[in-house]
Amino acid sequence: MNMVSVENPQKIRARLSRRPAKVQAKRASGEAGFTLIELMIVIAIIGILAAIAIPQYESYVKSSEAQAIAQTFHQMVEQGAAAQAQQVSGVSTTLSAPAPSHGATFAFSPTQTAPNTALTLTETFGGTSTTLQTDVDDAINAELTASGVSSACSGSTCTVTISSNGTIS
Repeated sequence: MNMVSVENPQKIRARLSRRPAKVQAKRASGEAGFTLIELMIVIAIIGILAAIAIPQYESYVKSSEAQAIAQTFHQMVEQGAAAQAQQVSGVSTTLSAPAPSHGATFAFSPTQTAPNTALTLTETFGGTSTTLQTDVDDAINAELTASGVSSACSGSTCTVTISSNGTIS
């Protein structure tokens, strides 16, 4: 008589449920990654933050450039006033304008102080940005208003005159 051996059904199920090592390794590494939707959400969040941050940064840069031009012009006014004060005491001073910066050029006229001669200081903005030009005008006017000088800017040019007795207008 031939005997057929019958295996325990639990053993068969256990053997079938075991997966090869390659399949288990692929499954484990697949669970460690990110899904496409998660990556898309992160990219969307970065895009929203960039849309807010970039214009703010550009505004900050323009504001700081305008402030730098205004401070340079204000230093010119102080230098011119000091030169005129020295002229009253008989000392002639040669004035040199600062180098152009941020699209603005500066000039003294005349470049040498002389008795009973007014000194004119000019800042001309040659940049292409009208927003920056407005910011420059506002910053210069704010700097000079603090010194008691009324609005000095018109269009792309700011002008201050220092009389021979030191009065700034």
